[in-house]
Amino acid sequence: MSSGSSSTTTTTTTTTSKRCPKRSGATKVCPLLLTVVPAADRAAAIVYARAPPSFQARYFSFRPAPIGTPTPSELASANGTLNGQSALSLSIGPDFQDLSHSISPYRAGSPSPSTNTTATTPGTILRLPTSINPALFSNELEYLYTGKGFGAAFEFLFDTSESREEGDAEENRIDKLRKDLVFMWRSRLYSDIRIALTGNFSSTNHESATAIFSSHRFILVSRSPYFYSQLITYPSKPTSDGPLTLTLPSPPFTPASLHFTLGYIYTGTLVFSHRGYDLDTAFHIMRSATYLALDALYDEIQARIVQEMMHGLFHAFLEFTEYERITGGKWGTGGCRCRQCARRAPRTLEFAISEDVKNPHLERGARRALVGLFGEGWCTIEFATLPQKSRDSLLKGLSKRTTPLNIFALLFAAQHAMEKLNAVIDAWADTAREMILSARKVIDEVLCVRSEECFEREEWVEILEGDGVGFDDAEKVKWVMESVRRGLNERCAGMVYQVIVSSILLRPHATETDATMLSSTSTIRVLVEELRMDILRWLRKRWVGVRQEGGFNTLEGWAVKEISGDRSARRRSYIPTFPRYHPKSASSNYKYYNNALTPYRPSRRDAQQSRPRCRLCLITRERAQ
Repeated sequence: MSSGSSSTTTTTTTTTSKRCPKRSGATKVCPLLLTVVPAADRAAAIVYARAPPSFQARYFSFRPAPIGTPTPSELASANGTLNGQSALSLSIGPDFQDLSHSISPYRAGSPSPSTNTTATTPGTILRLPTSINPALFSNELEYLYTGKGFGAAFEFLFDTSESREEGDAEENRIDKLRKDLVFMWRSRLYSDIRIALTGNFSSTNHESATAIFSSHRFILVSRSPYFYSQLITYPSKPTSDGPLTLTLPSPPFTPASLHFTLGYIYTGTLVFSHRGYDLDTAFHIMRSATYLALDALYDEIQARIVQEMMHGLFHAFLEFTEYERITGGKWGTGGCRCRQCARRAPRTLEFAISEDVKNPHLERGARRALVGLFGEGWCTIEFATLPQKSRDSLLKGLSKRTTPLNIFALLFAAQHAMEKLNAVIDAWADTAREMILSARKVIDEVLCVRSEECFEREEWVEILEGDGVGFDDAEKVKWVMESVRRGLNERCAGMVYQVIVSSILLRPHATETDATMLSSTSTIRVLVEELRMDILRWLRKRWVGVRQEGGFNTLEGWAVKEISGDRSARRRSYIPTFPRYHPKSASSNYKYYNNALTPYRPSRRDAQQSRPRCRLCLITRERAQ
């Protein structure tokens, strides 16, 4: 139909061969009799919907309706509608005025469907008793059916009102073809088949209902492999009381999805009316396209979901390597993070991984989007109601993005999410809060384990250079300090202390060589000093565990001296010195402890037994102490 369509609605026109009475042995095409292979109702529907009045007057002279067939005026008066134009036409339907916007600018009044089938019996041959050129007429019909072939010549011969501007003529013809076919479908011009849906389509009314759609057999079989199989390969006989009725299952079909699916079958695009559709309807359209084997419709609705409804869905059609090249591994920069996407991304993921869909592009894009939406984007009921397995996989994906490059952005996003959830009392908020806390725990660990890299990041240096003058700099620094406290462990606590002092407190000023970047009255310096003291107290309580985990092995000498100097009560446990000599206890001053030579601390009982008995020894010991 158009360059964007999956296929073209076409028909075949041939001429019937007739033996000339003067030549009994020869076969010749009689110029006075042309037979069109499509049934009369099909040809009439296309002619009424597409052909200008001059074309109809030139070629078509319809027979009077059989005796007993209601005339157009009778049907119009009975139904209270407008009159038709010929014996084959019937009353205009009640929705004629609503469809008038798509009527051709040169089309005469067109008929609507009828319950009478005498004049439009399937298989009826329409005979044109006029002398015409078969090839010319075939090209004219091709233009009526496809909008191609005859083109400007058809417009010139029949004086249509279409624009003849260069470059726009082809587009205008395709657009007009779509409008005419939509008019033919929605006005039910000579429709010869019905499609029925039965199910519960209302969220308020739980009673079963049936929706009926009228359509044209020749359109369906030429556009859908499923309908071709049902109507041509294994045809069903029509009933005597009306056209053939096909029943489609619900789900996957709904009245809304079938409406857009049929509209696509007629026009080759989903943009055939001003009516829109929501995300749920888009999902049903995709399922409908799979059921009807409409690959082009499947691709179009998939693209519209990604680009229009999900604002790109984090480059769903790009492979991982290309996506990483575009984003540079930076979190939150690969797509849209609006509220609409935050609510739709979980539904898209749930749809993409369902058993009857298994769409890799939507799944990949939805996972990237949900990782990129971490923070307030996870504070939705749609995210909280995802299956546990899906939420765990998202946490795993987020942990891969938790690097020094993204550490502060992720930490701030987690804090904003927690503040938002504190105001929510619904049950789903507990699930979302648990997910945020699990992700924040990973962020805290990475911030401490890789503290040297994290505190050299550009966004952190900018906060230090501003010296807390920014609107929310002090609050951000407070969040970072709290994250460090949560993430401390025996292996990294010593290194964190060294980084806090060297990279923050003693960081040199950019221009003044004898000054530090943080002033003595800086709010940031106060917060960092509090963290430094907390780390020292933390190390004092877990000194043995830190030593066993090798937490002091990579520290510089000044850091070791500073840490040990702050804990003078236990200085000798890390920096051994010669003990005060006592003649009776010299042999027990040192013992091996944990494969290291450390001062021996006797128990209370040992101390009482080794107490000197003579007064001279007691005085000597007191002086020594």
